[in-house]
Amino acid sequence: MAAGPMPSARPKPRANAPAAVIAGVFALLAAAMLVWFALYNVFVATEANGGLSGITVQNIVSGALSAVVLVVSAGFTFARRIPGAWTLFGFCVFSVIAVFVGMPLLSTTTLGSQVKWLFSFDDGDSTAMALMIVFSLLAAVAAAIAASVKSYGSKL
Repeated sequence: MAAGPMPSARPKPRANAPAAVIAGVFALLAAAMLVWFALYNVFVATEANGGLSGITVQNIVSGALSAVVLVVSAGFTFARRIPGAWTLFGFCVFSVIAVFVGMPLLSTTTLGSQVKWLFSFDDGDSTAMALMIVFSLLAAVAAAIAASVKSYGSKL
Protein backbone atom coordinates (compact mmCIF):
# COMPACT_ATOMS: atom_id res chain seq x y z
CA MET A 1 0.00 0.00 0.00
CA ALA A 2 1.21 3.44 -0.82
CA ALA A 3 1.30 5.91 1.97
CA GLY A 4 -0.83 8.82 0.94
CA PRO A 5 -2.19 11.82 2.69
CA MET A 6 -4.61 11.07 5.46
CA PRO A 7 -8.05 12.48 4.95
CA SER A 8 -8.37 15.48 7.20
CA ALA A 9 -10.90 15.23 9.91
CA ARG A 10 -13.32 18.06 10.33
CA PRO A 11 -11.97 20.39 13.00
CA LYS A 12 -13.77 20.60 16.30
CA PRO A 13 -16.20 23.48 16.55
CA ARG A 14 -14.98 26.54 18.39
CA ALA A 15 -16.76 29.57 19.78
CA ASN A 16 -17.23 32.50 17.45
CA ALA A 17 -14.05 34.57 17.60
CA PRO A 18 -15.36 38.17 17.66
CA ALA A 19 -18.12 37.37 20.14
CA ALA A 20 -15.68 35.41 22.34
CA VAL A 21 -13.30 38.37 22.49
CA ILE A 22 -16.11 40.80 23.29
CA ALA A 23 -17.48 38.49 25.99
CA GLY A 24 -14.02 38.07 27.48
CA VAL A 25 -13.39 41.81 27.60
CA PHE A 26 -16.74 42.49 29.28
CA ALA A 27 -16.05 39.67 31.75
CA LEU A 28 -12.67 41.16 32.61
CA LEU A 29 -14.32 44.55 33.15
CA ALA A 30 -16.91 42.91 35.43
CA ALA A 31 -14.08 41.17 37.32
CA ALA A 32 -12.34 44.54 37.75
CA MET A 33 -15.56 45.92 39.25
CA LEU A 34 -15.69 42.99 41.68
CA VAL A 35 -12.08 43.66 42.71
CA TRP A 36 -12.98 47.32 43.20
CA PHE A 37 -15.93 46.23 45.37
CA ALA A 38 -13.73 43.93 47.46
CA LEU A 39 -11.01 46.55 47.89
CA TYR A 40 -13.58 49.17 48.83
CA ASN A 41 -14.73 46.85 51.60
CA VAL A 42 -11.16 46.19 52.72
CA PHE A 43 -10.18 49.82 53.01
CA VAL A 44 -13.28 51.99 53.37
CA ALA A 45 -15.82 49.75 55.10
CA THR A 46 -13.37 48.38 57.67
CA GLU A 47 -12.12 51.89 58.44
CA ALA A 48 -15.66 53.24 58.86
CA ASN A 49 -16.75 50.35 61.10
CA GLY A 50 -13.54 50.19 63.09
CA GLY A 51 -12.87 46.61 62.02
CA LEU A 52 -14.16 43.70 60.01
CA SER A 53 -17.85 43.00 60.38
CA GLY A 54 -19.56 39.88 59.11
CA ILE A 55 -21.04 41.58 56.04
CA THR A 56 -17.68 43.16 55.21
CA VAL A 57 -15.93 39.79 55.28
CA GLN A 58 -18.73 38.33 53.13
CA ASN A 59 -18.32 41.18 50.62
CA ILE A 60 -14.54 40.79 50.47
CA VAL A 61 -14.59 37.00 50.02
CA SER A 62 -17.48 36.91 47.55
CA GLY A 63 -16.05 39.77 45.50
CA ALA A 64 -12.59 38.21 45.27
CA LEU A 65 -13.84 34.67 44.52
CA SER A 66 -16.31 35.91 41.92
CA ALA A 67 -13.57 37.91 40.21
CA VAL A 68 -11.35 34.83 40.02
CA VAL A 69 -14.14 32.70 38.53
CA LEU A 70 -14.91 35.41 35.97
CA VAL A 71 -11.26 35.71 34.94
CA VAL A 72 -10.88 31.93 34.54
CA SER A 73 -14.06 31.57 32.50
CA ALA A 74 -13.08 34.63 30.44
CA GLY A 75 -9.77 32.91 29.69
CA PHE A 76 -11.54 29.83 28.37
CA THR A 77 -13.84 32.08 26.36
CA PHE A 78 -10.83 33.93 24.88
CA ALA A 79 -9.50 30.48 23.93
CA ARG A 80 -12.79 29.98 22.06
CA ARG A 81 -13.86 26.96 24.07
CA ILE A 82 -17.61 26.48 23.79
CA PRO A 83 -18.02 25.08 27.34
CA GLY A 84 -16.02 28.06 28.63
CA ALA A 85 -18.34 30.49 26.89
CA TRP A 86 -21.41 28.73 28.32
CA THR A 87 -19.78 28.77 31.77
CA LEU A 88 -19.14 32.47 31.45
CA PHE A 89 -22.75 32.99 30.39
CA GLY A 90 -24.07 31.01 33.34
CA PHE A 91 -21.86 32.68 35.89
CA CYS A 92 -22.68 36.17 34.63
CA VAL A 93 -26.42 35.48 34.82
CA PHE A 94 -25.97 33.90 38.26
CA SER A 95 -24.01 36.94 39.49
CA VAL A 96 -26.71 39.37 38.44
CA ILE A 97 -29.47 37.27 39.98
CA ALA A 98 -27.46 36.80 43.17
CA VAL A 99 -27.00 40.55 43.61
CA PHE A 100 -30.67 41.35 43.01
CA VAL A 101 -32.36 38.37 44.65
CA GLY A 102 -29.79 36.52 46.75
CA MET A 103 -28.73 39.38 48.95
CA PRO A 104 -32.28 40.37 49.93
CA LEU A 105 -33.08 36.72 50.67
CA LEU A 106 -29.97 36.17 52.80
CA SER A 107 -30.17 39.37 54.81
CA THR A 108 -32.69 41.81 56.18
CA THR A 109 -32.32 44.00 53.10
CA THR A 110 -35.53 44.49 51.12
CA LEU A 111 -35.54 44.18 47.35
CA GLY A 112 -36.47 47.84 46.98
CA SER A 113 -33.63 49.06 49.16
CA GLN A 114 -31.21 46.73 47.36
CA VAL A 115 -32.17 48.16 43.96
CA LYS A 116 -32.03 51.70 45.34
CA TRP A 117 -28.54 51.05 46.75
CA LEU A 118 -27.31 49.44 43.53
CA PHE A 119 -28.30 52.28 41.26
CA SER A 120 -27.75 55.23 43.61
CA PHE A 121 -24.08 55.58 42.60
CA ASP A 122 -23.46 57.35 45.91
CA ASP A 123 -20.58 55.21 47.19
CA GLY A 124 -17.77 53.29 45.54
CA ASP A 125 -19.27 49.93 46.40
CA SER A 126 -22.68 50.61 44.89
CA THR A 127 -21.06 52.08 41.78
CA ALA A 128 -18.83 49.02 41.41
CA MET A 129 -21.76 46.63 41.77
CA ALA A 130 -23.96 48.58 39.32
CA LEU A 131 -21.17 48.55 36.73
CA MET A 132 -20.55 44.86 37.43
CA ILE A 133 -24.21 44.18 36.64
CA VAL A 134 -24.02 46.10 33.36
CA PHE A 135 -20.75 44.43 32.29
CA SER A 136 -22.00 40.98 33.36
CA LEU A 137 -25.18 41.31 31.33
CA LEU A 138 -23.19 42.40 28.27
CA ALA A 139 -20.71 39.55 28.80
CA ALA A 140 -23.56 37.05 29.16
CA VAL A 141 -25.15 38.11 25.88
CA ALA A 142 -21.82 38.03 24.03
CA ALA A 143 -20.87 34.67 25.58
CA ALA A 144 -24.19 33.13 24.54
CA ILE A 145 -23.63 34.39 21.00
CA ALA A 146 -20.04 33.11 21.03
CA ALA A 147 -21.10 29.66 22.17
CA SER A 148 -24.09 29.43 19.83
CA VAL A 149 -22.42 30.65 16.63
CA LYS A 150 -19.81 27.97 16.14
CA SER A 151 -16.78 28.28 13.88
CA TYR A 152 -14.97 25.40 12.24
CA GLY A 153 -12.08 27.34 10.78
CA SER A 154 -8.67 28.25 12.07
CA LYS A 155 -7.81 28.88 15.68
CA LEU A 156 -7.39 32.64 14.99
